[in-house]
Amino acid sequence: MKFRFIATMAATVAVSGSAFAAASTEFDKAVTERYRAVEAAIEARDGNRWFDVLYSKDIVLTGEGTKEVIRGRDALLPVIAGIVKGTASCKLIPDGARRSSGDIGYSFVTYDCKPADATAANYQVRALFVWQREKAGWRVVAESYTMGGM
Repeated sequence: MKFRFIATMAATVAVSGSAFAAASTEFDKAVTERYRAVEAAIEARDGNRWFDVLYSKDIVLTGEGTKEVIRGRDALLPVIAGIVKGTASCKLIPDGARRSSGDIGYSFVTYDCKPADATAANYQVRALFVWQREKAGWRVVAESYTMGGM
């Protein structure tokens, strides 16, 4: 009887570990897809697409140089429009620190960007994203950023 209980518990732990690994893999894949879609949107200078593939409509964002917390699509779109106007391309470089549990997750990323003005220096922005699984898939619901790489 005791051994049957131990075997049942071991099997439960193994199944739980497999479920965690599957959820983690799904989150990793979704985040990577979002990063590639953002790169394409920036290169196309399409701020609306950038917003749609990355952010929740209720995004809350703050960071270096932000005078007030930015809340929602209408507040963030003009900021994104300014970025895509002045940026030729960005490579999103993920950091290994990322985790999800259920419908919430986090990740760190560095934007490595080339300005549209070829005489200007490249720049980096590092960000912490808080993700939530929505009907449309994983979207960033909160972001904090600072200038410079990881």
